[in-house]
Amino acid sequence: MRPSFKHGWYFFVVRLLGALRVNRPEHTSIMENDAFTRGRLASCLAFFAAGIATAPWASIVPYVKIRLNLDEMHYASLVLCFGLGAVVGMPLTGRLAARFGVKPIILLSMIGLYVGMVGLSLEGLNLPLTFCCVLLWGMSLGIVDVANNIHAAYIEELSGRHLMSGFHAWYTVGCIAAALFCALLLPAGLHTSAVTLLLSLSGVILLMLCFPRLYNTHGGEDVSTKIHALNTEAQVLKQRTYLTPAICVIGFICLIMYLTEGMVYDWSGVYLITNGGVDITIASCGYLAFETAMALMRFKGDAIVTKAGPFKLITAGGVCAAISMAVIAMSSNPLLMVIAFFTAGLSLGNVVPIMLSETARRSGIHQGRAIAFVGTVGYAGLLFGPGVMGAAATLLGLSGMYVVTAVLIVILTLCAIFVLRPNKS
Repeated sequence: MRPSFKHGWYFFVVRLLGALRVNRPEHTSIMENDAFTRGRLASCLAFFAAGIATAPWASIVPYVKIRLNLDEMHYASLVLCFGLGAVVGMPLTGRLAARFGVKPIILLSMIGLYVGMVGLSLEGLNLPLTFCCVLLWGMSLGIVDVANNIHAAYIEELSGRHLMSGFHAWYTVGCIAAALFCALLLPAGLHTSAVTLLLSLSGVILLMLCFPRLYNTHGGEDVSTKIHALNTEAQVLKQRTYLTPAICVIGFICLIMYLTEGMVYDWSGVYLITNGGVDITIASCGYLAFETAMALMRFKGDAIVTKAGPFKLITAGGVCAAISMAVIAMSSNPLLMVIAFFTAGLSLGNVVPIMLSETARRSGIHQGRAIAFVGTVGYAGLLFGPGVMGAAATLLGLSGMYVVTAVLIVILTLCAIFVLRPNKS
């Protein structure tokens, strides 16, 4: 018989916080079972398709650099253009969703993702067209990320269940699947355009499956009206702004989380080689352990959040993640480092999904714009994180960078206590 997760060490840490009871309002489901299944499946497919279109960036851009013979300045400009495209696209999504609904936005942004990805991989592309493809890819990624979260929040709100962790797990699985696909086929000699065409074909098939099942929510207005009609949360219609102190703090929490994830992505390999003495061929095992753990925890996350509550889960996770980063900073044993990366991934896997659910719960009729704001601030952590952490590594050394990360995770935990502990919205 398979052992239950609740007997594991992680849940034991969560139980230590059992005395801190937090009574949170739950919404009664106003969705039929068929409608719930349809909406949940559509969101899972949409997140998976977005993941497929995200991961190839890291595999394709080095080939573009070689093909165009780019110097370091132009290459850095290309990377910056991708990030800026996402940051520009995210804030627009809330307003577009409020006017047109998320269904056409998801369709068009998914098409933009795959057009940008395939266009960038084509042979003979000149530099201006390369920048156009990168900008299209980045902007489409930012838009679809926010639109997917708005749709997921709609399904979650109407079903009365925590579902965001599972949706984000499918995004992570899509990233891992696409990364493995590129890692297997590109070294085998297959051209980048052939690889991206195959990935785009699979993405189009997923889009054809999910699009008819998507709900055209406008980002909070429709969901709040239905809840108001049942007299379960009438105050959501009285809210005039989404930029409350709590929403701003949630954005800061997501910024730290994305900065941490970007730091592991950019620096874990270098750290394992320098301080752990591992071979360059297996240097990515730290990031792989971190991402795999996040995916596993997100698949379990919905059930754990329902049972333990978001407050206890994030508080326990923050403590465990800070300790894990401190262990990495003090250790020179590569096996212990990889285990600590895995533990940190388990501990932090549900931070962003829980914060997005909290954003949707607090923002009422401004749900779309609030999610877009939180997503934009959070993504800034990925955009500026490598530079910030690079400066920390220069001043304090690689070990000091992980100490800084541990301190940031402690700050994240304290901010989460501020957001999740009060009973008032």
